[in-house]
Amino acid sequence: MTEQELRSASAGATPHRAQGAGPARPSGAATGWVRFGGILMAVVGGFGVIEGLYALFLPTTFVNSNGAVLALTYTGWGWLHIVLGALVLVVGLSLLRSDVPGWARGTAIVLVALNAIVQLSWLPAYPVWSIVMIVLDVLVIGALVAIGDRAAWS
Repeated sequence: MTEQELRSASAGATPHRAQGAGPARPSGAATGWVRFGGILMAVVGGFGVIEGLYALFLPTTFVNSNGAVLALTYTGWGWLHIVLGALVLVVGLSLLRSDVPGWARGTAIVLVALNAIVQLSWLPAYPVWSIVMIVLDVLVIGALVAIGDRAAWS
């Protein structure tokens, strides 16, 4: 085929991304995983805020053998859970938008990993709840990592 025939044959074809057709649209599976991660993050963030409020207003609810969790007081842990929970909640809600911001996925993974570490530290005070929260954090990370890179979306 000549160059002219190739141009006319490809004129009606859908442009390929490599030819500058614009950004790729995420597939249904990719957006489904992001939405799943966003919903779980909203739940985890809400639970984190509630957990922090409990630590602030009902410190006797969380008791371990030493009476303290690491080096922080229950008030310190309460504020840590409230702030981290609110951040996780806000970033989780941003993942539910129709146009997910580029920063949201990476920030979500970092925040949820940090939340899992905080829950691990909180384990002596409230073991069952901490394990449930760590499992939810791992599910969120799995959901957000499973979609791969945006450039690979078809």
